[in-house]
Amino acid sequence: LNTFARIGGGSIGGKARGLAFVNSLLSNFDVRHKFRDVEITVPPAVVVATDVFDSFLELNNLREFALTCDNDEEIRSAFLQAYNFPQEISDELVSFLEIVDTPIAVHSSSLLEDSQGQPFAGVYDTLMIPNNNPDLSIRIMQLLSAIKLIYASTFYQRAKAYINITTYRLEEEKMAVIIQKVVGENHNQRFYPEFSGVAKSYNFYPTPPMMTDDGIVSVALGLGKTIVEGGKTVRFCPKY
Repeated sequence: LNTFARIGGGSIGGKARGLAFVNSLLSNFDVRHKFRDVEITVPPAVVVATDVFDSFLELNNLREFALTCDNDEEIRSAFLQAYNFPQEISDELVSFLEIVDTPIAVHSSSLLEDSQGQPFAGVYDTLMIPNNNPDLSIRIMQLLSAIKLIYASTFYQRAKAYINITTYRLEEEKMAVIIQKVVGENHNQRFYPEFSGVAKSYNFYPTPPMMTDDGIVSVALGLGKTIVEGGKTVRFCPKY
């Protein structure tokens, strides 16, 4: 499986652009081979581009309803029940699931997400699915439901409120979706990585002998929820 693939036309969104950029950096600077016995990769992913989002809204006549509805549960329910999904995209997703049988994360990657002026962090949903049912038809149904829920989160009240305080309009926003293998291993019927981390190239609060541009890393056991929610983590400077 290639590290990065794309399904459908249009934009791949801000988050996917960031992943693609990291992927190219690893290749261009040959980082992959600089550390012995360490494998450095971007986990394999497929991006369902923004044209599929537009097609889904039009096929199911959802756009006007989603823009005007102020009840998240109604939006969620309407999107999940929307029967029409572009068939050629569904077929390509089946091909992806035929070769990927580990848990997968389904991330939002909107046009505005991870932009420099407006980060949109935590505004849209990310979902994880076990992807372990022996019946492929059930696995594709679970994946399509996850994609529909990411699409629905574009129109939730928190997203509308956030966009209202920016210079953008909700009508301008479009959603791409990243479907990515989760890194980890099975541990007593649970799947997770030994630890996760967030690395920052700039440390605003260095203590000697660290310098600001030495960076800082926070790590925690498991999937990293602890880190992004501000829980207790191990912090260290990679240089030291």
